[in-house]
Amino acid sequence: MNRRLGSLAAAFGVTIAAAAVLTPASQPRAASAELPVLDAHTHIIGGRNNAFFDEAVAAELAMMGRYHIAKSIVMSPPRGEYYRLNFDYPQFMGAIGRHRDRFAFLGGGGLLNPMVHTIKPSAVTPAIKAGAAGFGEMSSLHLSLAPEHGYNFAPADHPLLLLLADIAAAHDVPIDLHNDALLKAEPRPARFAGFQDPPILPATIAPLKRLLQHNPKAEIIWDHGGADQAGDMTAQRVGAMMDRYPNLYMSLKPLPPNAPGMNKLFSKHGLDAGWAAVIARHPDRFFIGSDNFYVPHHIRPDKAPVQFSRHDGEKMRAIRAFLKLLPAGLTPKIAYANAERLFKLKL
Repeated sequence: MNRRLGSLAAAFGVTIAAAAVLTPASQPRAASAELPVLDAHTHIIGGRNNAFFDEAVAAELAMMGRYHIAKSIVMSPPRGEYYRLNFDYPQFMGAIGRHRDRFAFLGGGGLLNPMVHTIKPSAVTPAIKAGAAGFGEMSSLHLSLAPEHGYNFAPADHPLLLLLADIAAAHDVPIDLHNDALLKAEPRPARFAGFQDPPILPATIAPLKRLLQHNPKAEIIWDHGGADQAGDMTAQRVGAMMDRYPNLYMSLKPLPPNAPGMNKLFSKHGLDAGWAAVIARHPDRFFIGSDNFYVPHHIRPDKAPVQFSRHDGEKMRAIRAFLKLLPAGLTPKIAYANAERLFKLKL
């Protein structure tokens, strides 16, 4: 790493080794009747005073056992300017560290992401001080989908995200990015009325392209493929961007056919033809990321994480249905192999 990039890394407090993960090398897991899955995008919520992560981990382990999820990557949701109870890897590492063969983690959603959304580039302070498999969940446009589900926006080519791309590239770790897709600025859809979204939603595709161009060695994961809320993350657009930017990856979030959300992976006849085509064209750059929320028992039922967690089982069943529709040669790649390679993990 050159001197300038080294100083930038120090500003972020980065101590990531190229292959640093929470999980040590281990023997292959016993064969299962179901293909193992590496779920590359999950959230655990610690509840009151961040004191109940063990309960959330227990809930996730139970779900993983039920649906043959061999390993999960845990991260903080992308926090904005103000959250009453913020957290990141320091708060949950103890809970997941007791299950080292089942979890890895990303850092930054609770520490770095608020900086991107509120702090000028000249005021960068240390953020990540422990090893992680990457940075995330970061966000560019993060729409509010419930009264307490926060809205935040910073363009994907924000100076701090460009800086983070350089640091991630130097340490050979990916950036997990939530970027609700809009080709141009649009009025807020009526279904988001009453939440935190502004009247006009910003364009996000062009800034994402500039982030990808900025450092071609920086591996950027575009979250929630197939479950785009804004509407412009179409299979055709994703395919065209992957054709142009070999550093673009995507975590897929299969939803039940009757679930809200646009550009879903399923059609009336099985797998959506557009998504099937782009996945086949770029078979090494897609993997599963459920976006499930796991919560302790005491959280009030009207809180957003609890509302989202009610659909965890449905999403797991959708993941299994989706994998069974893929051509046999693609299934292991999407289920676990691509994420293993990108995050340098081993099931």
